Amino acid sequence: MLIEFKVANFRSIREEQTFSLVAGNVDKELTGCVIGRELSGLSGVSFLKGAAIYGANASGKSNLINAVNFLTQFVQRSATKMQPGDPTGAEPFKLDRDSASKPSEFEITFVAENNRFVFGFSVTPTRVVEEYLVAYPKGAPQRWYHRTYNAETNAYEWAKPSTAFKQDKSLQNKTRENSLFLSVGPQFNHVQLTQAFNWFKNNVRFIHLSADAMLHPGFTAELVTKPAHHDRIMSLLKSADIGVIDAQIQEKEFDMEVLKKTLSESMLATLEKEGGMKSMKQVEINLTHKADGMEPVALDFDDEESAGTRRFFSLIGPWTDILDNGHTVFVDEIETSLHPILVKELLKLLLCSKNNPKGAQVVFTTHNPILLDGTLMRRDQVWFTEKSPVGATHLYPLTDYQPRKDEALAKGYLAGRYGAIPFMPEGLKL
Repeated sequence: MLIEFKVANFRSIREEQTFSLVAGNVDKELTGCVIGRELSGLSGVSFLKGAAIYGANASGKSNLINAVNFLTQFVQRSATKMQPGDPTGAEPFKLDRDSASKPSEFEITFVAENNRFVFGFSVTPTRVVEEYLVAYPKGAPQRWYHRTYNAETNAYEWAKPSTAFKQDKSLQNKTRENSLFLSVGPQFNHVQLTQAFNWFKNNVRFIHLSADAMLHPGFTAELVTKPAHHDRIMSLLKSADIGVIDAQIQEKEFDMEVLKKTLSESMLATLEKEGGMKSMKQVEINLTHKADGMEPVALDFDDEESAGTRRFFSLIGPWTDILDNGHTVFVDEIETSLHPILVKELLKLLLCSKNNPKGAQVVFTTHNPILLDGTLMRRDQVWFTEKSPVGATHLYPLTDYQPRKDEALAKGYLAGRYGAIPFMPEGLKL
């Protein structure tokens, strides 16, 4: 479960910005949007099942998602997918000289296996300059580790850890300048570090729905073929008012001659070396539609279905998986190729206690004002991004404006009451 995320000096984000899923005490309605989880040291605190991030184009909405994605990928991959001397991938704010030479900073507060953690690090494009992990197993903070790069000695200094943490100096020596200790420890079966690492590995998900993003239908197609999931997937398809009444999934061998013409020689060589050429399969999807005065008709998924139908089908498999496993998911541009009402119904599944008993969370970017109608999300679940005159992203919650309980939020947003909309006093000019 995600509690809080902080980021500074990353892409369009210059000053530190804080995003929180801690529930406020003002809203008493929509109790299904709240996770009532008791944590040591946080008595009486509730958490949110998700939040929407609104803002004008290029205001930094996606960069907040990208920041969480960078942190997650760096945790998962820095020890195993990077070689000595490889760049870290950090992208500091580039529109002023000072920021461009400073490290990017990240901090995330989360719950894994009922243990609260605060994990953070600072990183330049070439090295990690600071990293720390604090655990709260019994409410009081335990510093599990904290390392800081000393430029004068060209070495890392490690603070004395809590007595509750199993220190292993050999793992410290194995941690390169471009990798995280949280990534290295689990590779050598450090139990405590693995507990925190596995949250990033197993519980955090990203779905990109922008127009140029490729959301593959294969996962949903696989679920359709499994008896345990078939009826639920079909129920979602039938209830979406897209005319689909059934789905046929067939697995076929790839046409190797076509494949050899499509892939590069290096990719083909890699596949043959790993034995992948013999095991590669392609999935053929045909959705059956009701017809007027005749038998139902099966349409080819790629060539005959609409973009919205393809997007919805591809999304509902991952969506049910998120619900089943209580994942925390980040979705960029959730409304792309989907009707606003359909998006609203998908979000209801995650924000409803009945369908979401494991406390899955969804954080999404959107331009859709229909979702601000007050029946879907609480006021503390709405956030905005806006850019300063120097191009730096500012993130702030709707609650900063203290909107009335009965306030027409969609109308207020479109009128510019909360900011976060394009400012074009004279319109577009040719």
